This record gives sequence, structure tokens and C-alpha cells, in this order.
Amino acid sequence: MTRSNGYQKSGFRWLPFLPLLISVAPRSYLAHDEGYYALQARWIQESGQWLAPLWWDQPLFDRTIGVQWLIASAQSLFGPNSWAAHLPSLLAAALALWLTARLASGLLGPGLGWLSAALLALTPLFINYAHLASQDMPLLALELLGVWALLQAQPQASGGWRIAAGLWLGPAFLIKGFMTALPVLALLPFLLLKRRFLLRAPAFWSGLLLGWLPVALWLGLSLQHYGAGVVGGLLDKLLFLSESDVYSAGPFYYFWNIPANCAPWSLVAIAGLVWGLKRWRSEQGLLLLVYPLSLLLLLSCFRTKTPYYGLQLTPFLAIWAASGLRLFAQSGIARPRAIAWCLAGLGVLLSLAGVLLLLPGNLLNLEIPPLAPALVGLAALVLGLSWALLPQQQSQKRVLAAVLIGPWLALSLLVQGGLFSDRSPAVRQALSAGELPALLAAEPVAVISQGSLSGQAHAQLILVALGTPQLGPKLENAQDLAPGALTWIESAALQDSANRDLIPLAAGDDLAPWTLVRSPSGN
Repeated sequence: MTRSNGYQKSGFRWLPFLPLLISVAPRSYLAHDEGYYALQARWIQESGQWLAPLWWDQPLFDRTIGVQWLIASAQSLFGPNSWAAHLPSLLAAALALWLTARLASGLLGPGLGWLSAALLALTPLFINYAHLASQDMPLLALELLGVWALLQAQPQASGGWRIAAGLWLGPAFLIKGFMTALPVLALLPFLLLKRRFLLRAPAFWSGLLLGWLPVALWLGLSLQHYGAGVVGGLLDKLLFLSESDVYSAGPFYYFWNIPANCAPWSLVAIAGLVWGLKRWRSEQGLLLLVYPLSLLLLLSCFRTKTPYYGLQLTPFLAIWAASGLRLFAQSGIARPRAIAWCLAGLGVLLSLAGVLLLLPGNLLNLEIPPLAPALVGLAALVLGLSWALLPQQQSQKRVLAAVLIGPWLALSLLVQGGLFSDRSPAVRQALSAGELPALLAAEPVAVISQGSLSGQAHAQLILVALGTPQLGPKLENAQDLAPGALTWIESAALQDSANRDLIPLAAGDDLAPWTLVRSPSGN
């Protein structure tokens, strides 16, 4: 009870997380995959068809529909804007931070709760996907909820925890489909060794069935309405990902990709992991070691490999890093001074780079759209100064402050500058320039697309479609257009004899290969 009360009194510590999650910068989409989900959510709202993921008016069961439902629901409540589309991921990120703190506090003591959450919030991979309207952050929050519920579902606990221990799995499948099987397999050792009684608990099975009820209803209604040939696309996509070399990167991909995307905390996490190997026993070891390492092994065995699969491991990496960082910051021990001085040297280099970027003329010739070089320079400067002062700190609080304040200031500046929210600034600006916004808002705009699209053309089409307030049908050729109708068409297709009557209205390098045209009025 004392631990819980002490934890509640430290609620003010959560205020610094707000600048990392709430950005005042403009928002624009990354075409793949968040723009794809946002476009599908838009069609759900406009058509009133909440059953199937759509590509224009065609059902496309290449993925489950959970995140599209979340985005469509948020935009129904707060309007069809990009902020509402990102709200589910932002809320899921906040929940993931809270659950990480609860896990660390419950397993290793209250002192590591807020520190683990802080390190997770300062992990680039985590913040990147917190600001993406995709499946990955809601999935992470549900997985952590399942782990936390299993930890709390002890024999003397209330039936609510037993229900929650099974409830999360169905919604997780709606979010990510068959990939949900991997965290379930990784949790089996803990379930069988420490929570075996749940397999005989009616409340656990009731929660499991209740969680799968929406999945069963969705699949059943989809099969009834569209048939097995269409809905079977879910399984086809799984087989494609498990066999295709398109996203294959070798068995050791995550062993370098996760540390690179979680720097600098991945180095501290290794120290915390080594320290924990000798001390974590029983439930600590099963949840903090066996579960994440088993999940890492399962992800490595799956043929398709992407950075966002590694997001599932970041809370545990943050807990490992918190253990290592607290050990490093403790007073009264022989702190490795060499590490402190190495960080200080890196801090000096970052400070010098920051000064060069702040000077007129951008001496380093660095451009990171949508950020101004001066903002990047300021972020490098504050990070560098914070770490440069590390060797002079003696108490635990001062050491932690020197390590964390610089990354927090730098990452907050980058978030507020739009690095993690304004994903396609050039397209956003092109669609809002001159008379184009009024032209697009005045009437429906169709799309002419002949055959399959290349990756770049497909990505640009998603962004252009999202920036078109009234999106019309997708057509095969210009003959299907009504007289005087507006349409987006690939620039190269205008050279075709069937399209030469179309009148170009707006084009540009930032919208390429798409051009806005109008068909002849017929007068």
C-alpha cells in the first residue's frame, strides 16, 4: 500500500511527457502506412460501411480493421482532421508509458517506475510511432495491458484481473491480425509457470471469449457479406509476409536495428540487462527477461522484418536501461568515470555542431525537412551542454538530471518543430498553395489510374487523396468522366491520345506524378 501511495504522489512527474506527445506543429501524413489507414478510415465515415477495409469502393482484406475503426471514431467525434487521426496512437502511447511505469514499479520497486517511463518517452523509436496513425502503438498498449493484467492476476486477486488477462487478446487481433500470436507465444512461459491456475479459472476464459466476440462478429458478418474469397485476403497477406523476400533482412536484423533506433539508451540497457541476469528471479526474470527475449527470437524467425515490429520490445529495453542508469547514478559507489567523460566528450562535439548550425549560413549544410537548421542546432546544443556537465555531478539526482534533461529538451524541440508530425511538408504546402484549396473544396475530384501503380505514384496518390476534401470515384479512363469534371491523373498519362482533351489546372514537382485536370465541358 505504501508503494502505491508513494507512486500516486509523484503524479507531477508526468507533466514533462506532454511536450513529447502534444505538438503545436502542423501535421501531415506519411503515405505508408499511416496515410493508408487514414484514407481507409475516411471511407468508413463517408460510406457508412464499417465492415470492410476499403480501397475506394472495393473491399480489401489485406489487414484487419481495428485501427481504422479507432481513427474513424476519433474523426467522427473531433472532425476530419489529421490531429484526430493521430489521437488513438497518442492516447495509446500515454497508456504504454503508464503501464511501463507500473510494470517497472511492481517488479523492481517504485523508484524505477517513472525513470523507466522517462527513458521510454525519450526513445526515438517510441516517439516516432507515438506520432504515427498506425497499428503499432495501440498494439503495444494492448500487449502491455495483457502483461500487467497477468502480473496482477494472482490467486488472491479480484476476478477483474483474471478477466483482463484474457480480454486484451481479441482487440489486439483486430489491431494487428495474426502477428498477435507472437507476444502470446512469448508469454506462455510466464502463464504456464506462474499463472497456471488461470487455465482453470472461469473468469479468465470469460475474458478471453468476451475479447474475441467482436472479432467473431466482424469475421462472420464479413464472410456473409463478401465471401471467403475476399475475406481470405487476411490469410493471403500473412502467407505473403512469411514467404516474401521484399521485407526480408536476415536473422540478425533486430540485433542492430533496435539498438540503433533506441540509442543512446540501448547501450545503458545492455548494462542493466547484465546486472539483472544475476539478480532477477522468478516473476521478474520471466517478465523482464524471458518474455522480451523470446519475443525477440520469434520476431527474428519471422521472414518479414521492419522497424515497427521492434517497437514491442522498447518498454523492456527502457526498464533495463533504467536499472543500469540508476546503478550508474547511485552515490557511494565507484562510478565509472570513463563513461562519464566519454559522454562529456560527445556532449562537447554536439555543442560545437549546434553552434555551427546556429551561425548564419548553416555551416554544416544540414537540412532535415521540416526542421530549420537553427532548431536542429539548438537541440544539439542543449543536449551537448547537458552531457558535457556530467562528470561534475555527484549526487544521484544531479547525475540523472544531467543525463536526462538534455535529451528531453532536444527531443521536445524536435517534436514541437514537426519532425515527428509533419511527415510530408512539401505535399502539404503544395496542396494549400494559391487557388488550389478553393478549387479542390468546390466539387468532387475523381482519380484516373490505369493498371497498377509504382510505389512512389501510389504513395503520392494517398497523400493527394487525403488532401482532397471531396474525393470522387476512381476511374480507368477519361471517357468515364462527366463533362467539366475535375480529376487527378498521372502526368505521363496526359500524353495518351485518349486523355489529350483534358485541361491541366495544377501540377508541380511536389505533387508529381499527379496533375489536377478538368474534362471538356462539352458545350
